[in-house]
Amino acid sequence: MLGFPSWMLTPFQVLAFQHLSCLITGQFISSSRRSSITGVIGEGVILPCYVVAENIPEIFSVQWIFNGQSEKITVSTYHGKNKNEKQDERYQGRIELFHSEFKTGNMSLHLKNIRSSDKGLYTCVVSFNDEHHDELIELQVAAKGGVPSIFLRSPRKEGIGLTCHADGWFPKPEVIWLDGQGQIRKELSTTKVLMMPSGLYSVLSSMNLIPGSDMEVSCRVVNNVLKTMSESRVLISDIFFPSISKWPVAYLVILCAIAVLICVVFFKLKRNHRKTINAVQLKKTMEEEHEQLKLMLEQEKAKNRREKSKLKGRFGKLKAELDFWEAQSYAVPITVNPECQLLEIQVPGAPSVEDIACEPADLSSPSTIPVLVAKEGFASGKHYWEVDVGQQQDWMLGVIRQKGKREEQETLGREDYWALQKSRGDIFSIKGNISFEKEEMNDSVIGVLLDLEEAQINFYEAHQMSTMVKISISLGKEPTEMFFPFLSKGGEADAPVIHPVLTPVPLEPL
Repeated sequence: MLGFPSWMLTPFQVLAFQHLSCLITGQFISSSRRSSITGVIGEGVILPCYVVAENIPEIFSVQWIFNGQSEKITVSTYHGKNKNEKQDERYQGRIELFHSEFKTGNMSLHLKNIRSSDKGLYTCVVSFNDEHHDELIELQVAAKGGVPSIFLRSPRKEGIGLTCHADGWFPKPEVIWLDGQGQIRKELSTTKVLMMPSGLYSVLSSMNLIPGSDMEVSCRVVNNVLKTMSESRVLISDIFFPSISKWPVAYLVILCAIAVLICVVFFKLKRNHRKTINAVQLKKTMEEEHEQLKLMLEQEKAKNRREKSKLKGRFGKLKAELDFWEAQSYAVPITVNPECQLLEIQVPGAPSVEDIACEPADLSSPSTIPVLVAKEGFASGKHYWEVDVGQQQDWMLGVIRQKGKREEQETLGREDYWALQKSRGDIFSIKGNISFEKEEMNDSVIGVLLDLEEAQINFYEAHQMSTMVKISISLGKEPTEMFFPFLSKGGEADAPVIHPVLTPVPLEPL
């Protein structure tokens, strides 16, 4: 572009030209050319720099300079004389020149593992034979974050609150709420954008869904630089909005009709006194109709009661599922010690044992049972795990309390424990005072929630998402008191095992 009038240069090119002239002396073959490239955070990008020359000597230099808002960094410098390359420590291990392609004029820079701080202008300066070639590259960085999550807040009279949350976006994304037809919703929304320690953005947008509006809601997060988006969609059930029954209105209309009809009959009887017999018959007919109407009303009331009972059942099942999902949100990894220990119990019917590796001298006594105790112990909070018992006829699982420093010992005799036991096909809940309550179970996976805030342990049928039994536990005053999960040790083929838990998306409490 040499030979162009100076008025055709942009202010940016003039400044860049003056800047490079101060850095390097000699004759410029080409003035600054500017191109723009977009890179994805965490991935790599090639910043192009090509020199067109008949012959590139072995002695030349390549210099890449980053022009930031507040500082200037020499990213990489290569000297062909000693074939030495220097890299700035902030780019160490993330940049690479194409040495094998220098003779063809390829002086491009491969920038790896892009960061948000890499955004800016890069200058490539190539010098040989007292001539200098330079190019300007503007690097735009962007990142497509995760799929947005939609949360429901507690329903109120004015509607249901919805919250959309997404992490890992760059630059600041745009949040759009849509209806079932893909149109932008008319409800007002509030969006907050926060920068995370990684340099990426986290967005949180909220809106209020009013009764009578489109119940299908979408939250779309858009990256205008990458021209990409991510969207989540939910369908709100009508049961979250209270509805007014139409039957009271019908009852009122029927009663008004009866009142009008009675008035008409009364005036007709007064005017037609001579037709007493006909009036009596008419009155009898009206009474029969009245009884029929009453019967109809009773039938409608009974129908409403049945519908109300069904609705309560649906709400009860929904609440049970929500309680189970909330328990699952406290899932923790559990690892049992491979060495089994003996737990002293005071109940008959201890599970049968096929593994005799830790069998005591008095194993025939019903007062001991081999168990596997978890490595993890808990002193506070809520913790959930699941145990797969399969089709076994005899097993035991629960929580044992140990006080003071935990020591490896063969027999656990004095600690309190709370558990479920299956013996000969019958399920019992074992409390700290060794009393029993028979339970039924149709599930092979049992969920256990240790709630040290409410001082209780809950057992769930995981596949049915229903509560089997809740057992109160006693908390001591010792600060070193710990609660450890345990399960009975059976044979290799039928031993209970810890079941991995897939934690669901958390719901905000109602």
